[in-house]
Formats: sequence, structure tokens, C-alpha cells
Amino acid sequence: MRVDFTTLGLDPPEKGTTGRAGKTADAGTGANRASGLDRTRFSFDQTRVQSLEAQVLAQPEIRQAKVESLQQAIGKGEYSVSASRVADALVNELSSGTQG
Repeated sequence: MRVDFTTLGLDPPEKGTTGRAGKTADAGTGANRASGLDRTRFSFDQTRVQSLEAQVLAQPEIRQAKVESLQQAIGKGEYSVSASRVADALVNELSSGTQG
């Protein structure tokens, strides 16, 4: 599986930007605590994101060792999947609307 980093669309929030209903995001003020509002703050560590991106992109598209292991098991007749698992997977696939 590959992650497409070209379509992130998420930029780090800027200080002083407005949040919901045009209110300035002000984390931790006494008024916000008194009103019982939950606050969430996200931080974007660009170095960490770039490091994770490099790690993901360094992974192979296909896990060749896993593929070979499965091929050998199938070839020897040692690989089996229960009929109920196959049926469950088919039902899930068809009900999610992501057909072939």
C-alpha cells in the first residue's frame, strides 16, 4: 500500500487564525475552561513528518517474502481458508459498494 503525500491538503494551523464561527482559537483561557468546552491542539513537526514519509516510501510496494510464502503454501496444498471467511469477505465487499 502506498500513501499519496501529494494530496495531504492539511497545512499547519497559523497562530491567531479563526476557528469555528469566526472565533479566534485561544487555547486555555479561563473563559473556555469555565464554559466546559473541550479544546484540541495539533502540532505539525515538519521534520518528523518528512522522516515518516521517507520511511513509508522506502517500503516495498509488494511484500515479496509474504507473497512467496503464500505461493509455496498454496503449491503444497497447505493453504486453506474456511468457507465462512470467504463468504464473510464477499458479503462485506458487496455491501460496502467497492466491487471490482
